[in-house]
Amino acid sequence: MGTFNHSVKVPKLYKCAAKICQEVARGVGSIKQLVYEKKHFNTSALYALIVTTFQKAEQIELILKRTQLFEKEPRLDPWLAKIFISELVWGKKKLPNSQAKPIQTILAYEQAFKAHLSDTSEDTEGGVCKKPRYVRVNTLTNTVNEAVELFEDEGWVLQPVDQPDDYMKFIEQLSWLEAGTSFFNHPGYKKGSIVLQDKASCLPVHILSPPPGSVVLDMCAAPGMKTTQLAAALNDEGTVYAVERDSKRYEVLTKMIETAGAKCVKTINKDVLECGNSDFPGVEYILVDPSCSGSGMVDRVVIAADQLDARLRKLSGFQIKILRSALTRYPQAKRIVYSTCSLYAEENEDVVRQVLETNNDFKLVPAGNFVKNMWKNFGSSSFGDIGKYCLYARPQEDLTNGFFVAVFERLEDGENNQFYNGRVSKYMKNQNRKEERMKKRESMRMMGELGDVGNENNEHQRTKRNKQSKNQETNLESKPNVSLEEISENITDDKNKTAETEESTMEQTGTEVKEKKKKHKKREEEAVADLEIVQSNLNRNQ
Repeated sequence: MGTFNHSVKVPKLYKCAAKICQEVARGVGSIKQLVYEKKHFNTSALYALIVTTFQKAEQIELILKRTQLFEKEPRLDPWLAKIFISELVWGKKKLPNSQAKPIQTILAYEQAFKAHLSDTSEDTEGGVCKKPRYVRVNTLTNTVNEAVELFEDEGWVLQPVDQPDDYMKFIEQLSWLEAGTSFFNHPGYKKGSIVLQDKASCLPVHILSPPPGSVVLDMCAAPGMKTTQLAAALNDEGTVYAVERDSKRYEVLTKMIETAGAKCVKTINKDVLECGNSDFPGVEYILVDPSCSGSGMVDRVVIAADQLDARLRKLSGFQIKILRSALTRYPQAKRIVYSTCSLYAEENEDVVRQVLETNNDFKLVPAGNFVKNMWKNFGSSSFGDIGKYCLYARPQEDLTNGFFVAVFERLEDGENNQFYNGRVSKYMKNQNRKEERMKKRESMRMMGELGDVGNENNEHQRTKRNKQSKNQETNLESKPNVSLEEISENITDDKNKTAETEESTMEQTGTEVKEKKKKHKKREEEAVADLEIVQSNLNRNQ
């Protein structure tokens, strides 16, 4: 038996598109990120081909099922075949004039593909929103008027808005524009004077609205479009801490910052959940735009129904954790904006609800206040006032990608968070007490207060308690409706176990501990006092 060998190679555009599709499906990265990284000479064609393939995923699967293509042609690369079908049926409506074996195989099924699609009552458009191409002017390098003049020199015509204060009239005028205009090869895009950023994606920074000279934290910064928008909002005066954990996405971030000419941005390749006020001192405004399902993206990859619930649970757990971090670790923060490109309440209103119920330092404020109260889409009524206060951008109605925005502001003296119920506060206080006891014992161990046997036993028990503590915290976040009775029982158990451990430790160390305690009593009191001051500061920060 011989190996299958193409005598004529498949054009590079299609091979590259198939590889990116495979990586997106595996969760390696987003379409935009991976297309950008490939640095293909025809970026716009590559991007359009991949987006169409994912948008038409259901129809392509229907074609494959009805024609039994892969059963009849087992040597075909699955993603390459999907790319060719997308191009042939919805793209250019033709394939390159090539003798490459995969192309010839797909062309042989062309009529079968079209016949099977025409024989179905399903909407072949898939309900995809035909939104206009939005371009943000990078005011770090040129003014809006200068950008308008450059476009007019190229033959573009500025279309004035008839009634600027009538949002629905504005949407109507937008709907007249031609969708799909490409700017990937535009000189302004390549040199950073314009940024290809959806209107909805601009909302979080617009609402955060940090004044020039502010200190801002962008907790999930890559690829950097919102980060450069923050720098522009500051007029490049002040500081933007841009944090990104993933090394590849961090490279994309730094390149974006460099191209945009943002001097006030400091990039940090680190896990923001391991950071706090000492890492980014004086933070006043925080943008929290974490990883999400991307269900609002018009060019999204659809998550299979049987995987969706697990995926949303995992994502919302992370989103709750990072938003809580923003609200508890930065004592000078005035305003925090939480946003996602998701349309699922599990990642939006429900995350906001769970965080508000356990934090009495911030209040939720109506996002509509920051867009002249002209916005039409808000959160679900199932969440009461939380839904009313949160803003949505919806593809079919706002002609944008789907987006969610919630705004938090620090409470003034005497103000209350109307959504706070303190449900987890007793648990958190107990955790703080346990941490304080552990730190005291650690200090005593370091000063030689405990003998070797006591040290060994103490270390073992501390490791065990740390593990139990983490498990309790994880369980609490995954089951936010845990009752006070259950928490109380856990606290009682922990107290009993701690008392038993301390009694056992004291018996093992015996007279040696007592003698050393007398000898170093003054040092012990000083260390404990220092630790109490530190713990008090930590509690205030949290």
